[in-house]
Amino acid sequence: MKVLVIPEDQELDRYIVKPVLEALFDEIGQRARVDVLPEPRLRGASDALDPKMVAQIIAENPMTDLFLLVVDRDCDRQGNVAKAQARQNEHKGKLLACVAVEEVEVWMLALYKDDLGDSFSAVRRECDPKEKYADTLLEDLELSGPGRGRKAAMRALAGKWTSLRDSCPELRDLRDAIVSWRAARS
Repeated sequence: MKVLVIPEDQELDRYIVKPVLEALFDEIGQRARVDVLPEPRLRGASDALDPKMVAQIIAENPMTDLFLLVVDRDCDRQGNVAKAQARQNEHKGKLLACVAVEEVEVWMLALYKDDLGDSFSAVRRECDPKEKYADTLLEDLELSGPGRGRKAAMRALAGKWTSLRDSCPELRDLRDAIVSWRAARS
């Protein structure tokens, strides 16, 4: 199965979403080739949630079985939840949406709960966890390289998938949606 992830920030988010989604597909026993959209270059949630942009991406990738739209919730300041749901409704059977609470960096932070200085529930409530927690964590761990250290940080995912999934309910919801999507296709 070919899966194409549509993130709002390909440059940084790919280092988080790709390993997370690969682990999700492993959990459900589905062999999947997970790729992150290389182009067109998206410039934030407004591009990733743009109806014409999403339609264009789907039209230009006819060999893809499933598109996963993954955007940050960002305290829903721009209505990302409703927009993501609208894109999913427009492309039923082809696209599933996942809105990360509050940013995909929280998925990375879930792997380092003991190193954050605040409770994980406080991290998830923070509207800007990338700036408040993720950047600081990456600096403290002295991680660099691809994705400004995100690729190295995500190596901690090995053996921690269940904890991550249980810490971020949107990942459980996405897993369940993929299982339902698969069942509908059988």
